[in-house]
Amino acid sequence: MATIDMTRLTSNIGALNSLKSLQDINNRLAIHQERLATGKRINNAGDDPAGLTIATKMLARSEGLKVALNNVGDAKNLIAVAEAGMGRINDILVQMRNKAEQAASDTLGVEERTAVVTQLNELAAQVDDIVKQTKWNGKQLLDGLKAFGGSLTFQTGADKGDTTVLAGLADMSAASLGLVESLEEDTIFSDSAEFVDSIEFTSGAENIVYGSYTIKATFTTEDSTTTVEYQVLDSEGNEIAASDSPGEPGDIVLADHGITIKLKKPTADGDYTHTFTAAEAGVWLKSENLSTTLTGSSSAADFATFMDDVNAALNIVSNEMTKIGSLTSRLTFKEDQITAAQINTEAAYNRIISANMAEEQVNASKYQILQQTATAMLAQANAAPQFLLSLFR
Repeated sequence: MATIDMTRLTSNIGALNSLKSLQDINNRLAIHQERLATGKRINNAGDDPAGLTIATKMLARSEGLKVALNNVGDAKNLIAVAEAGMGRINDILVQMRNKAEQAASDTLGVEERTAVVTQLNELAAQVDDIVKQTKWNGKQLLDGLKAFGGSLTFQTGADKGDTTVLAGLADMSAASLGLVESLEEDTIFSDSAEFVDSIEFTSGAENIVYGSYTIKATFTTEDSTTTVEYQVLDSEGNEIAASDSPGEPGDIVLADHGITIKLKKPTADGDYTHTFTAAEAGVWLKSENLSTTLTGSSSAADFATFMDDVNAALNIVSNEMTKIGSLTSRLTFKEDQITAAQINTEAAYNRIISANMAEEQVNASKYQILQQTATAMLAQANAAPQFLLSLFR
């Protein structure tokens, strides 16, 4: 500060020095009062340019981690919806297997097995209903994620590319699980047979009797002429057609059933048997190799085969539940990691940007005292030159 010369009046140096000190104190007091009022150490870029830059980046990352944390929670909720649907499908499959196991015993007759088939069809339809109803934001989750392009991508981090992917989730529909077959039109399921040329629905037939049929034929060759004696049985073993006497292989027209069978000469004489199924258009329970449909007339062996189909479906559902369960566990660890990172980032941001309230209060109190003393000294400095008046007495 400038040296004070009390004998010169041009400038009151002492008062000017006191005024400058008071202005500095007021400026410092204003800074600390602003920090106490806002709770921030940095209130404008000039307070700490470098600190503001660092704090701004940390704030952006902290907010990004908060969003990622919310995304993880949403992802876990989505997966929980899918898991709940799979759980219900698994319960239905267990019940279907139990019913098929029940029908695989010959203690049940055609009527009882028909009732079982009806229930199995309803359960298969319920599987499809669950697939249709298990949705997130209007998009199905159990149809192989078709609406999502086959995979789900969750943004589980604050940076681009920090994602978690769920891919390859199987289609849980009854058809995809191998439980049913959808027939767009009436179909005859028939394996190749040496003595059968073709089996077709009779053209123009008005009434078709659907179900399983068995052809029994005996071929005999004498003097280079082959004759056949045949019998056609329905699923209950009732005879619905038979040859009156041996004749050459040809057409068997089941007029009352809407089916025409064309026989042909086999390579060797003997007894032959062949079974086929006439199925109506619609959704049917599958049987072995998709060659027949499961009906009340199916054998115990057919229902036992269907048990294998249900077991295969159970394995698919179980594997998919394991997949999403593992992802849920992974997301839980991810959630813990993001939470810790967000807390630490927030702490670093606060250390830079926030004011130390205790320290700021101490400094404010100090400058308030200095403000009062500086004001008093300014008053004294203004009064000091008056002693020169004593020289003129």
